[in-house]
Amino acid sequence: MAAIRRPVPFDNQKRRKSMYPKLDERKAAFVTQPSMFTAYTGTRINAATQVYPIQAFLWLSAYVKKLIPGFKTTVCDMGVLSRKQAFCWKEYIEFLRRETPQFVCLTVTTPIYYEAKLAGIIAKQVLGPSVTVIHGGVHASHLFEESLTDSMCDVVVRGEGEITFGEICAPRPFNEIAGVAYRADDRREMTITMDEIVRRLENGESAFAIQFGAVVSHDAEVLVTPPRPNMKMRELDSLPFQDLDLYDIWRYWNPRVISRGHPVIQFETSRGCPEECSFCSAATDNYRVMSPERVVEELKYYKRYGIEELRINDDQFLASVVRGERIAEQILRAGLHFDINFGNGVRADRCTEKFLKDFKRAGLYQVGAGFESGDQDSLDSVKKDLGLEKSIEVMQLFRRIGIEVVGFFMIGTPGDTLRSMQKTIDFAKTLMPDFAKVTICIPFPDTPLFAQYEKQGLIKKPERWDLYNIHRAADVYRHPNPELTPEVLGEWYRRFYREYYGNFRYLAWQFRKSWREGSIGWKAATAARTFFPAFFRTSPLDNIRASYKARNRRPEPTVA
Repeated sequence: MAAIRRPVPFDNQKRRKSMYPKLDERKAAFVTQPSMFTAYTGTRINAATQVYPIQAFLWLSAYVKKLIPGFKTTVCDMGVLSRKQAFCWKEYIEFLRRETPQFVCLTVTTPIYYEAKLAGIIAKQVLGPSVTVIHGGVHASHLFEESLTDSMCDVVVRGEGEITFGEICAPRPFNEIAGVAYRADDRREMTITMDEIVRRLENGESAFAIQFGAVVSHDAEVLVTPPRPNMKMRELDSLPFQDLDLYDIWRYWNPRVISRGHPVIQFETSRGCPEECSFCSAATDNYRVMSPERVVEELKYYKRYGIEELRINDDQFLASVVRGERIAEQILRAGLHFDINFGNGVRADRCTEKFLKDFKRAGLYQVGAGFESGDQDSLDSVKKDLGLEKSIEVMQLFRRIGIEVVGFFMIGTPGDTLRSMQKTIDFAKTLMPDFAKVTICIPFPDTPLFAQYEKQGLIKKPERWDLYNIHRAADVYRHPNPELTPEVLGEWYRRFYREYYGNFRYLAWQFRKSWREGSIGWKAATAARTFFPAFFRTSPLDNIRASYKARNRRPEPTVA
C-alpha cells in the first residue's frame, strides 16, 4: 500500500481548495475543550475547581520545537473562556483562522470526547480537508477506532506521545510511524456545519446531542502500526524541559485549597505506575522514572522562570523511597525552595519520616493520600494493596511532621456494601485528614475495571462518555451489588461529606487550627462552596486573571 502522509477526509461542504486558507506546515495548535475544568463544578468538590496549563501539551511542544528547528506551537484554551452564547467556540474558530496550523491536537479524556469531536469537525471546515486532526490521551489510545470512524480525527497517538508526535509533524508517512492508528481512506462525511454547531451551542444544547450522527463513515479503513516502546530513564532524562512559553502561565490562579503559591506548574518525575489498582488507567503502564539529577535540573529552570509552586503529579512518586529521598536531598543541596504539593497523592505505606522532613524543608506543605476505603475487602476488590493499620500509622506521621493532608476515599468499589461504605466514612473520621475527598468508583474504558465489568455484562450500551464522572452517580453501568444503584451511590456520596465535615470532633479541631493559622476566612468560603454548590457555584473563569507576564523573569529556552 502506498505511504499515507495526511489522509484527506470527505469534504461534504464541496468547497474549492482555494477557499481554504494556506496552512502553516510548521505549526501545531493544541486545543483544550471547554469542559476540561468544569467536570466537577456544582459537585461536592465545587470549591476545588482549578485551572492549569495541560502538562502533556507543555512536553509535546518542547519536544517538537527541539526536534524541528523553526517549528511553531500555539494553544487555544477553551477551558478558560466563557461558554455563554458559545463564546469559547467562536473564539476557537477565530483562533484557527488566525493561526492556520497544519496540525490540530486534542487530548481526549472520557467525559470530553464529544467536545473533541466537535472541535475536529470545526477544524476541517475552517482549515480544509488537508488539516491533520490528532487525538491523544488515554481514552483515544484505548478507543482509537471510535476516534477514527466517529469523528474527523486523522491519526491517534497511542500511548506516550513525544516521539510519535514529533514524527507526525516532521512529517513522516503514518504507516512508517510506530504507535499510531490512522484513517487510510477519505470515505467519511460531515452532516452538520460549524454554523449549526455554534447555533445549537448558543441555544444550550449539549455536545452529546449535537455530535450525534455528525460524522458518517463508509467502509472505513483504519490501520494500526506496531506499538512504540515506552521511553526508559535515559530517554526521559534527555527530554527538553516543559515549554512554559506555550501558555501565559501567570493568568492561571487556583483557590487556596488547591495551591498556595503562584504561578504553579504541574510536573511529573516518572511515568506509569508499578501498582495494579483496577480503577486506574496507570495500572496498565510500565513504570519509568527520571533520574534525581534530571529532576533537579528542571526545577532550577522553573525557579529561573519564576515558578513559585510545584504540583508534583506522578501516578506513583514513591515507588522507590530511596529515589524520593534522593530527590529531596538534591533539591536542598541545590538551594531550591518552592511551595510543594503532592496533588496526585503518595503511597501511604511508603512515606518515611526522612522523606517528609526533607521535603518539608524544601517547601512541602500538602500531600494527597489514597486511603480509599475503611473496609479491607473493598480495598482488595480493586487490588489496592494497602492495609488499614498502615493508613493509621502514616496519618500519625503526617501529623507529627506537620504536613497538610488531603485524604482520598472511594465508594462503590466492586466489593462494597452499605455496611462497608459506612465503614469508609467512619474510617475517614478516625484518620481525620485536613480535607477529605470521596469519589464514586466508575469503570473508565481504559481501566482493568472496565474490562472486568464488560466481561460480566455490567457496562450499559450504548455508552454515554460525557456521563462518566467520578463525582456524579450516573447510570452508565450496573454495580455487581444490586443494592448499589446510582441513586443509592449518589446518596452515600453526599452522606460522606455531611458526616465527615459535620463531625463535631473535626469542626472543633479545624476551628482551633484555622484560628492559629489565620485561615478561617478562606476555609469558610471553601465550606460554603462545598455544602451549597447550587448557590456558590465556581467557574474556571474565577481563577483567570488579566495577563501580567513577567517577561524580565523568563530565562532563555533551555533543554536538558
